[in-house]
Parts: sequence; structure tokens; C-alpha cells
Amino acid sequence: MREYLLYVKVGREPIKAYVTPCFQVDQHFWQEKEGSQLYVIGRTPSLAMAFSLRERLHQYLQERQASTVNEQALAGMRQIALTGVRESNALYGDTFSDDQGKSSSEWFEWREGIAEQEDGSSPLSMRGDVELVKEVLAGRALLWEELERLLQTHGIAVPDLPQLLQRLVLSGDAQWLPGVRLQVRKSWLRHSLELGCTRCGSGKEKIELTTCHTCGQGCAYCTECLGMGRSKCCTPFLCVPAKRAPSSHTGHAGRLAWSGRYSRDQEVAADRARQFVLNHWGRNAEFLIWAVCGAGKTELLFPSVVAALEQGERVLIATPRKDVVLELAPRIQRVFPEARVIAVHGSSKEKWEDCDIAIATTHQVMRFYQRFFLVVLDEVDAFPYHQNPVLYRAVARAVKTGGKILYLSATPPRYLQKKLVTKQKSLLGRSSFAPFSPSHVLLPGRYHGHALPVPQICTVSGLDKRLAAGRVITPLHDMLKTSLDAGRQVFVFVPRIEEVPRMLGYLQVMLPDYREGMAGVHASDPAREEKVMAFREKAVKLMVTTTILERGVTIPGSDVAVVGAQAPVFDEASLVQIAGRVGRSPDDPQGTVLFVQSYRASAPQAAVHQITQMNQLAKLLRDRREMA
Repeated sequence: MREYLLYVKVGREPIKAYVTPCFQVDQHFWQEKEGSQLYVIGRTPSLAMAFSLRERLHQYLQERQASTVNEQALAGMRQIALTGVRESNALYGDTFSDDQGKSSSEWFEWREGIAEQEDGSSPLSMRGDVELVKEVLAGRALLWEELERLLQTHGIAVPDLPQLLQRLVLSGDAQWLPGVRLQVRKSWLRHSLELGCTRCGSGKEKIELTTCHTCGQGCAYCTECLGMGRSKCCTPFLCVPAKRAPSSHTGHAGRLAWSGRYSRDQEVAADRARQFVLNHWGRNAEFLIWAVCGAGKTELLFPSVVAALEQGERVLIATPRKDVVLELAPRIQRVFPEARVIAVHGSSKEKWEDCDIAIATTHQVMRFYQRFFLVVLDEVDAFPYHQNPVLYRAVARAVKTGGKILYLSATPPRYLQKKLVTKQKSLLGRSSFAPFSPSHVLLPGRYHGHALPVPQICTVSGLDKRLAAGRVITPLHDMLKTSLDAGRQVFVFVPRIEEVPRMLGYLQVMLPDYREGMAGVHASDPAREEKVMAFREKAVKLMVTTTILERGVTIPGSDVAVVGAQAPVFDEASLVQIAGRVGRSPDDPQGTVLFVQSYRASAPQAAVHQITQMNQLAKLLRDRREMA
């Protein structure tokens, strides 16, 4: 069982409290650096408790502003620590009980003095190992078990790993914290025990109290990020920033092997993003590429990625979904043949490897720390990233100091529009978006130059009852029959999983001639991949689906119907994305989009307004360019 020792240092700098797992390393380090004196306060198996007490001592020392420590002051600090442990014990006992019958004084262990093995002897020289481990861990944020696994993957065996890591911490090359932090929050009415996950940032509502088999005492773990390993009060969470570009990077990774050509608008958008990466516009750290569905967003990234790689820096492309990671990684590898490209997702075997470009799900970004100069966040408006503060923090933490975040979206959320998008009065009225600014570029037209199909809205009173009774919904029936008769394929979106089989049965009765070419799919469907593949290969002509197919699926020659468009799951962004499935191919740029709602809802109308506005802006910009 590992213990963490709390001590105060008296030297040239103001008195400060420290936490260490190996006191002799700290003694040797401070003696060698400035000849400081160290005074031990006590030790505990709970890293969270040690850090909580450290904060108490910091407050006490700041109030005293003393430059020396006498026996009376040392006794006072030990009493502060003991009081903190007792308060934590009492509060923990009030909120947690198990069948072991522990008393409130036994939840957190606390001992004064140092352990027998902490004899103050100088640790062995390990400078070579320190540099090697620092290089492997650079840019990572890992729990102890993950850290050991990473080193094993690289064939590195360090007999005294805690000593080595403490050397990194003391020299300022790393920081370690408890996986779950613990603090007594004092109030005149009632004290409370505050807990939070250091890795994902979740609060106490996501923290589960427990009796831990590792530290043998009261502990807590985070349920929010449990799927990535157990973050606990007694588990160290180590963060090692990547302070400089890897020496092995020579810039050759930035060679772009892409034979495609940009349209005039694409070229302008891609170049503005590239200039943002090169910092030609000052100190902006965030930039938005707002490009409509079918504008060729991935290709717009290439110059920005080249600009980062040519500086010897790493690039991260984060996307909310594993299937996009698997599709995008080989695609990026083809256009950057000399770069090391890895795919990082939950079951990935490459997650511990070094790279030039990482394509990762947004959850896996939590394992990175100040590692990437350029972070590209794809589909910023999509689940699970959108409105998820855990993932917001993870992405911000993955960026190196002085690095850049490039957002990529066809439907950026309102907060991002407000933050990065400039509006101007000269285009399309008072509320028109400017085509570009130092913090964004707007690409309102598709790469093939044709307008976005504008959805039709149909309001059917008593829609659910009509469907349940098997009555024909004439606008829906006519639209689907016209599309299928013309040899086109159709997406039929419904708001909930349970409605997929009901809608499929309804349509099979209403359109019996096409019954055999219909299928339904949803997120938990075990045959999901096979059905989507059959749809891609045209074996399925009509697919009833939930929002799982609103993004990332391109079916040339297809139309779209949304049945129940008033449902909350179909917000403005979702409906714009759904409409964007139609007309993506230059060989078939037109198509039909039908929103069927049971009452007048705001989201379908807002989606139509946004699509119309983009078409108007694209035409205006095209006309201006032709007149120039």
C-alpha cells in the first residue's frame, strides 16, 4: 500500500507545503538545489487527503507570511492536518456506510512522522531513465495503471517508478494530482465534503463513495469516466506537458499527396484556416470553419494540417464517433503518406503509440495533456461532445500552450456562433453572417456549386393517431412513391427507436410494391452495419432510421422524409444535417426533403430559414465574384 507524505519546505522561497510518495527524493532534490530544510507533517494512503491537507497548510502559511518554522508553528500545522482528517472522517461517515461497521475515525488513516523506509538516503542516479520516461509520457494525462501500461508498451522497465516520477514533478516537468479530489467546504450553517474527478471534471453527483481494496480505507471513484479506468482518491493522475516539438519530426510528415482541386470558395476558406494556424492574424487561439453539408469540410483541413506538420508539430483530429475515426484514419494516411497516422478509440491498439496525426474519439482525448499544437474538432455540434463540459475540458487540455483549436461544423452551436462568428448588416439584411473574420470562415455553398435542397414542411393534425390507424398521410405517401418510382433511395427519419418497426410496418402496407426493399435501423440494432451497407449498395431502397444516420452517410440519388419533425430530438441543427443528406453528388445535386410535423414547431422552420439563408449568401458571393 503506497503512502503519501506531507511536508513543508523552508528555504530561499516562501514556505510551502508539498506532497510526495518518496520523501528521500524530495530531500535530495531540495538539498541539491537550494539547501532547504524539510519538516514532515504526516502521511496517509489517500492522495486526495494529502492534497486536501496541503491546501489547508497553504492557506495557513499565506496568512502567517513567516519565513522560518519553529516547534510551536510545526505543532500548529500538525494540529491543522489532524483536524482536517477528523472533519473529513466525520463528513464521510455521515454520507457513506457499509457492512463493515467502521467507526467514523477509521475512514481515513493519518500518521505523524515518516515511514521506516524513508531514511533520507540519496536515491540512485537515474538521469537517463528520467529523460526517456519524460519523452514517452510527454503530452499525456494518465492514471497510474495507464502510465505503467504505456511504459510497458514501449519496453521501459523502471524499478523505482515513483521516485523517477517525483523527480519530474519537482523539476516542473510533470504534475500529479489525485484521480478524485477531496475537500472540506466550510459553511456557517453546515460543513460539507466536496469531491470531484480530476480527469474528467465531474462533480460530486458523479462520484461514488466506497471502501477501497487498494488503499484499505474510505475512498471514492468517478462513474462518469469509469469506462476509461477507475479514477479514485488514492490513484495518482499524472499530467506531462509536451513542451517542445518532438526532435524526430523533420517536417517531411507535412508532404501532401492529394490530387484534388478546390473551388474558388474552398480555396479561400482553406487558406484562411491555414493562416490562422500560422498565426498571421495575431493571438487568436480558436477558429471556426462553418461549411454547409456537402462543402467538402475534410479537404479544407489539409493546408492547416500541412502548416502544423511542417513546423514539426503534432495534429489531433477529434470526432464524436468511432465509425468516423475508422473511416477518416486511412483517408488521412493516404493524403499524408509520410506522416504517422493512428486511430484512437476505446478498443484501439494504437492509443499508446506516438504519431504525427491522431484521429480520436472525443472521449479518448481525455488521455492527452498539452500534446498537440493543432486540435481539429469535427462535428462540434454533435452528441456526445455538444453540451458536454467533460469533453470541452478534455479538448482544451489536449492543446499545447500557444496551440490552436480549429472547429469544423455545418451547424455550429449558438454559443460558438456568438463567440467566433461576426455579423454584418451589408449582406442579406441586419442579421446576416459575415463570410469571414479573424476567427471564422463561412462556406455557404456546396463544392459542386448547386444550391442546398430546401425542405418542404407539411403539418398533419393528429399525425400519430393517423399512423397508428394505418390511414394514408397523402403528402408523405406521394413523396415516397414519387421518389421510389424514379429509382431513388429514401431516408425516413423517426424520433424514437420504438417507432422504427412501427413506421416500417406502416410503409410496407402503404407501399406494397416496394415492401421487400425496405429496412429499419437504430443505434442498438445488432445488424446495424449490415443494414447500412445494404443501403449503400442499393439492396435497400427505403431505410427507416433514427438520427444515427443524420451525419456521415452519403447516398447518391437519395431523398429524405422526417416524420414527427416537431419532436425535441429534431432540433434546428439536426434537421439541417438531415436535409444535407440530399443533393450531395454533382451528378445529382437536387432532391426532395419533406418535414412532416403534427403541429407548427419552431425547429423545422428555423432549419428552412438557415438553409435558405445559406443559399442566398452563396448566390450573392458568387454574383459578386462574377462581377469583380
